[in-house]
Amino acid sequence: MTTVLPVKGLRFNHAAGLDFSKIITPPYDVITSELQNDYYEKSPYNVIRLEYSKSLSGDNHHENKYTRAAAVFREWLKKGILIKEEKPAFYLYEQHFFYSKKKYIRKGFFCGVGLSPFEEGKIIPHEETMNNPKADRLELLRHCEANFSPIFGLFKDKNKILDSYTDSYKEKQEPVITFEDDDGQLHKVWVITDHKFIEIIEDFFKDKNIYIADGHHRYETALQFYLEKKELDQSKEKYGHTLMALVNIYDEGLLAFPTHRIITQSEINSSELLEKLAKHFFIKELPGAKNREELLTFLDKSLTGATKAKLSFGLYTPEQKLFILTLKEITEGEKPFPQLDTVVLQELILSGIFGLGETERRKESRLVYLRDEWEAKLQVDRGQVRFAFFVNKPPLEEIISLAEKGIRMPQKSTYFFPKLVTGLIMLQLGKV
Repeated sequence: MTTVLPVKGLRFNHAAGLDFSKIITPPYDVITSELQNDYYEKSPYNVIRLEYSKSLSGDNHHENKYTRAAAVFREWLKKGILIKEEKPAFYLYEQHFFYSKKKYIRKGFFCGVGLSPFEEGKIIPHEETMNNPKADRLELLRHCEANFSPIFGLFKDKNKILDSYTDSYKEKQEPVITFEDDDGQLHKVWVITDHKFIEIIEDFFKDKNIYIADGHHRYETALQFYLEKKELDQSKEKYGHTLMALVNIYDEGLLAFPTHRIITQSEINSSELLEKLAKHFFIKELPGAKNREELLTFLDKSLTGATKAKLSFGLYTPEQKLFILTLKEITEGEKPFPQLDTVVLQELILSGIFGLGETERRKESRLVYLRDEWEAKLQVDRGQVRFAFFVNKPPLEEIISLAEKGIRMPQKSTYFFPKLVTGLIMLQLGKV
């Protein structure tokens, strides 16, 4: 049984007169050092000081970014910058945004989710993880005992049963948070403490699985932190759950995009690469793209999609040539793997041709990931990198189906747009 529960969340105090557009950030893992500085300058109360505090020269075991985050957290609680909900609540959420000049609304809600090892099959991952981010998040948890950003979780509700309940509650009351951020996204949050509604949500999820969309590292960290506390005989009620934002995989506002693979260094030249690729792929050269729109048009028309019989993805070379690679039938002697382009690319090309094994992929050695197709092309043109491989839009239902069978995708197989923001709802652990 999956446990989804209301929580006494923390949120920034409206009465403090804060500009919400200046105090939120994206998740820590997309924040560069330059962006980190920008968020520090936006407001003295920007959540960056909790979620991703700066490292300083002279840091040591007793004074470091984690101890500073904990000190700021205590200060904001004491001053009432952060306030705690008086009653356990579910927080309904809408994120309004534009993509390709079309408006979308992604609906979901913030809640607590009971921690469960992946082998129990209640919480299901879909991507591989890396060790360094988990070590960083664990230290932050140990010092602050709080979730400052939600894990992004998905659930299945094809008939949108839950929407009929959540929409009716949103019609009855005004949101407690409404603001437009610097990217033009509109954020709305409703606090629901009604007992009847809480029971409906809890019952709805009893026979549901939750699939991690974004935040695999944070989930594994939260579970490890809970197990540490459990060894110390701390109560499950205080540490046995983590903050999540849950979204229906059939929600019209759930957009998932590909993350492309870039080979930064290789002694293999284009002719050798194409010769090796010909063993497993049909190769077709496309016209050169003069601008971003042309490149996207060529790729959209040529990539067949990962769920179709003819699986294809793109290759761009230093000679400024664009190719479409279409997978031939896999012979019986080949290693069997799921028919998804990120997996095929990893097994047959990254590993099979370039020799990038698990260690190299996890360290991003000779391999980086980019979401912008045109930027990837330009980096190849400028000689900054060697080759760019363009993959398809990830098929969510197929990925979730494989995840249910225990098959994880390569890291960065999915990119959900837009990112969930940090700083709307937070959760203090160790308190009931």
